[in-house]
Amino acid sequence: MSFEEDRNDGEASVTENFRESVTKFTFSTPCQPQLGPAVATVHSSELPTLRRSSRVAAVATSRKPGIKCEVDALISTSPGKGKRKAPNASLSKNAVKKLKRGYAPPEAYAHLSPLTDYLAYGLDVVFCGINPGYMSAQRGHHFAHPSNHFWKCLHQSGFTPRLLPPSEDSSLPQIFNIGLTDLVDRPSAEAAELSSSERVSSVPILLNKLALHRPRFLCLVGISNWEILQKALLQMTQTTASGSKASQAPAKNIGLQPFKLCYSGPVSDTSANISETLLFVVPSTSGLVTQYQLPAKVEFFAQLKSLVDRPPSELDTSEMKCIAVPHNP
Repeated sequence: MSFEEDRNDGEASVTENFRESVTKFTFSTPCQPQLGPAVATVHSSELPTLRRSSRVAAVATSRKPGIKCEVDALISTSPGKGKRKAPNASLSKNAVKKLKRGYAPPEAYAHLSPLTDYLAYGLDVVFCGINPGYMSAQRGHHFAHPSNHFWKCLHQSGFTPRLLPPSEDSSLPQIFNIGLTDLVDRPSAEAAELSSSERVSSVPILLNKLALHRPRFLCLVGISNWEILQKALLQMTQTTASGSKASQAPAKNIGLQPFKLCYSGPVSDTSANISETLLFVVPSTSGLVTQYQLPAKVEFFAQLKSLVDRPPSELDTSEMKCIAVPHNP
């Protein structure tokens, strides 16, 4: 062997050794992991399905040959340049409102019981609500919802020396000469769930209560409450005994009304002869009524308190329309 051949063989040997040493440090990422026999037999339906966004799906679809790309359609329908539309952005704040309740049949609140009337003969004033609210019926006390202003109005107008809780409603007749009742006795979540017919049919029941207990004042809590009673009173005065039409007294929405309930004779031989009941109207004390805020409601209660404090002889009721109310035991 010549010197040139020895030299070539030596260079080839060095090159081969270098390649072998380099291969020890090289690595490659396998495209697919080697699965064991047990794993390889898993059916594709048993593998978890990964969710892909619509944009990723559109891009992936566009890369498939022979399939039309949907990216342009997606971009053309999106509002603005690269801006993502917020969910329900088309709905304004005014569109999202609490739905008004409609009529609810009595069986809808059959699990609630009516409230007890707190009445006595010859009270200074009887407050009459529309009907018991849901929470009032649950707790068994008048005007029991925390947002109701009745007890605050009663205290701040001077009817009670302290703020009474609804749980002390039964003490009103004996301690403060005040009574409580409702036009309709069945409870509901809102007064709107009562029908007009059951409100109207409840008026004779209310009038009979008044003829039996004869308070000096009846305070109707709620203008809609007064509107129902006013219609009934106008119908009662529409014709006289001779059949001719009687003159109608002008009605007011708030305050002392131009009507009075008139009674004939005492209820019993031992009772004092109270001959009439005057009518007063205050706004609803519900916290949902925002037309009249608490200070305005207190002012109306204070007007009633000033009338109650005056002796009956100082109140001129001669111009008020007398509504004869018979007592039906």
